[in-house]
Amino acid sequence: MKKYDYILAGGGCAGLSLVYHLLDSSLKDSNILILEPTLGEVPNKTWCYWNTAALPIHPEAARFSWNSFYLQQGKQQHQHGFGKLSYYHLNSHDFYAHVLEKIKNFPNVHFLKEEVSAVRCTGNEVKVDTKNSGTFSSNYVFDSRITTTNTNQTILNQVFIGLRIKSKTQLFDPESMGLMDFDTPSSSSFDFIYTLPFSSQEALIEYTAYTSEARDEKELLDSLKAFLKQKYGELEYEITFQETGQIPMTSRIHSQTSGNRHIQIGTAAGWTKPSTGYTFAQIQENCSQLVARLEKGAPQDLLFPRKLRFVFYDNILLSIAHHWPKRLPGLFINLFSTSSPDLVFRFLAEKTSFWEELKLLSRLKFGIFLKGLTRYGTY
Repeated sequence: MKKYDYILAGGGCAGLSLVYHLLDSSLKDSNILILEPTLGEVPNKTWCYWNTAALPIHPEAARFSWNSFYLQQGKQQHQHGFGKLSYYHLNSHDFYAHVLEKIKNFPNVHFLKEEVSAVRCTGNEVKVDTKNSGTFSSNYVFDSRITTTNTNQTILNQVFIGLRIKSKTQLFDPESMGLMDFDTPSSSSFDFIYTLPFSSQEALIEYTAYTSEARDEKELLDSLKAFLKQKYGELEYEITFQETGQIPMTSRIHSQTSGNRHIQIGTAAGWTKPSTGYTFAQIQENCSQLVARLEKGAPQDLLFPRKLRFVFYDNILLSIAHHWPKRLPGLFINLFSTSSPDLVFRFLAEKTSFWEELKLLSRLKFGIFLKGLTRYGTY
């Protein structure tokens, strides 16, 4: 049975990010195995985050950013600046190429196209059973596989489809990204359009829905194309990139490990913000802290529980999204209109103090939040 210092069960964004941070640390010579059943396949994904500067893992040649954004409802456009922040975009192909290029310099990092079937902790050792390649052992296993749990409760998902289009005519303002455009075809869920303009003629445009019901990919694509026709008329464009996805929007993700040396990471560990679906920046922060704790030899201190008050805030918003989704456009417009975007984005990133949160929340229209409290639960 071959022994490794660290085994990664899953080689997606979270797994590769952790390896990247390990290779930038005093642990860079550790023997590392990455087990990934879809090895060699790069999914079409887009990751975005806001920060005062681009994150170190973000390749310099692939940095797009914006300093202003808008929310649109009907003919009314609410334009805002990001203040000290910028909003960054990273394509999954650029991310994978950047991290894998770094890994090439470290022969101690090994890849195996394999599916993990079981993880078992025995004392200070973790054993990983694979479908076809036998069993491996390790000091630690970091597991980013998302497993479904049996529950009678309905989970809200953020489902989306995005097209990167190149038009023959100038359509977009490359200085301002569209955070939410609520002029979508009618549906029973909370739907909006998200627009990242790379130039006056090219943009990534996504149709997004918060829904507990199944939404067919063709239905979402038809809705997106209907929006493009409604917004821009008969439009000639080339599609250069397409992505689809589904992000669980729930605070009910709990650790399902076999011991304290089997650590979940990424969405599987609850690192995705339940009320927004953003994950990338949290992955980088937690991976950096995780490596720092490993350097100190602290096996009992490798989890990142969220502050309970942010779980409370998320569950109120999720309550509204489940029961009164059509109230969400007004809620988001109210949120960004009554406080500085810098404060709102720090709040959404869970970086605010309790007193800053009181200041922000006290300015909002309370009606819908009181309704959310009447149906409060763990969503």
